[in-house]
Amino acid sequence: MIAYFVMEVGIEDRIPTYSGGLGTLAGDTLYAFADLGIPAVGVTLLYRKGYVSQKLTPSGMQLDFDTTWDYKKILKPTRIYLDISFGDLDQKFAAWEYSLLGREEVKVFFLDANLPENDPEIRKLNDRLYGDDGIYRLRQEILLGIGGYRLLKALGYNVSVYHINESHSAFLVVELLKELGSKEEVRKKCVFTTHTPVAVGHDRFPVDMVKQELKKYDHINWDEEAEDGFINLSKLALKYSERINAVSYKHMFVSANLFPECSKTSQSNCKIDYVTNGVYHKRWIHEEIQELLNEYLPDWDENPILLGQVYNVPSELLLKAHMKVKSELVNLVNKLTDTSFSDDVLTIGIARRVTAYKRNNLILQDLERLKYIAEHKGEIQLLFAGKAHPKDSVGKEMIADIINRAKKLKEMTKSVKIAFLENYSIEMAKLIIAGCDVWLNVPKRPYEACGTSGMKAGMNGVLNFSTWDGWWLEGGIEGINGWGIGPRTKWDDLTESDDKEDLEDIYGKLSHIIIPTFYNRKDEWVRMMKNSIATIGPYFNTYRMVNEYLGKIYQIGLR
Repeated sequence: MIAYFVMEVGIEDRIPTYSGGLGTLAGDTLYAFADLGIPAVGVTLLYRKGYVSQKLTPSGMQLDFDTTWDYKKILKPTRIYLDISFGDLDQKFAAWEYSLLGREEVKVFFLDANLPENDPEIRKLNDRLYGDDGIYRLRQEILLGIGGYRLLKALGYNVSVYHINESHSAFLVVELLKELGSKEEVRKKCVFTTHTPVAVGHDRFPVDMVKQELKKYDHINWDEEAEDGFINLSKLALKYSERINAVSYKHMFVSANLFPECSKTSQSNCKIDYVTNGVYHKRWIHEEIQELLNEYLPDWDENPILLGQVYNVPSELLLKAHMKVKSELVNLVNKLTDTSFSDDVLTIGIARRVTAYKRNNLILQDLERLKYIAEHKGEIQLLFAGKAHPKDSVGKEMIADIINRAKKLKEMTKSVKIAFLENYSIEMAKLIIAGCDVWLNVPKRPYEACGTSGMKAGMNGVLNFSTWDGWWLEGGIEGINGWGIGPRTKWDDLTESDDKEDLEDIYGKLSHIIIPTFYNRKDEWVRMMKNSIATIGPYFNTYRMVNEYLGKIYQIGLR
């Protein structure tokens, strides 16, 4: 039995307990576990107010609202009440469950400390995802790790592998140490996946705060676990896990640099492997494309390697299906915004979480150049979507910058149209990633651990235009299934992208390759659409990913 611990999970839009890629990846993984008949259970937290509901003012300011949902109608109560302590507070918690059905029923448990008998501060832990990075976050992570461990014990699960996703659930090793007694025995049970090279994914808390909150656990010397007066949960997970993996081949080199104690040349037991992420193809390939695949590639859904045979699909039918999806997207944009998009104009999607390293507004940095390209080479439609974390002021400023630059460009030319869709969600993503013609992804190298939105787009025949980082370094073939941005560096080259160099590449390839191909060489464009599906679909899916976890990472529990 695999116990999959994660702070956020994106199963469906009715359950708004996700913020972005990590959550949707968790949902995709759990769906694949169920399909493939792998005994697994998911553990996360219940958030009554969700993550954040986004509203933009005319000036582009993001206003943050709660995403309340009727979890009692969607989830089933387990009616189990267990004990947990936070410092001097002895509290109770419960759990709710949701089932994913396939060859195996995979249950996902949502831990809940919002009980009438609990302290008001503890009840708040189930308000909101990523609401704070202080004691609120520490207590959430205690609830996830220690509470999750206790719940699975109480339910009688015989867990062979505890999968710690990001560092948020690392405190489950505290309970394992208490039960098993030694670091060596704990390591036999734990694996750790690091999902991001940026600081936000590696929680640190003052050691005195941890000692206070976990004072009833006297079997751990927190001073010995501390580094510079802090407990780093990623370091804790590294220390107590026998298998550690990054989420792309490039990310393995970045992670080894981030955790030198686990580098390839390290003499310790700590070595970082990699399993490149995938996406759940059944969820992300649009229904219009699915119908076509059902006719010409029967059983592609059960055996995604068959997507490599997409050349059997008549080109005119693939283009027709894409245009139906695009028309649906254009109608949505025109309904939700004051922009008038057209079906026949090259449409570029830039939709993802908005934060500094993702450089969501990079393409808008030279409006005169963009105007010139569109007026002389061909019209462009840019579709933006994505939320900034409520406390990410840089991300919020980036959204405002996109809105304000869009207004300026509207006054300058009719050849570039820009829309920003509020409140990006799973359902909206399904349409955007399939309905655009080009998927633009410009994270600053080397900070894109993997990236999965481009995989989803690529499986729909949408062409990627992306920084050479993360998964695109493995999957991208220049001019065949998309285009790269900036230099294609060596795997162990950890130098940062140069904004000016990348921007020049974006404008150059748009002007001389992408726009002319789209408008003047449609046969070549559709051939690239097929190449995209054929090269991305068979490999970058969660069926392959989960099987790699079984072979490379989970094997510790299968000995």
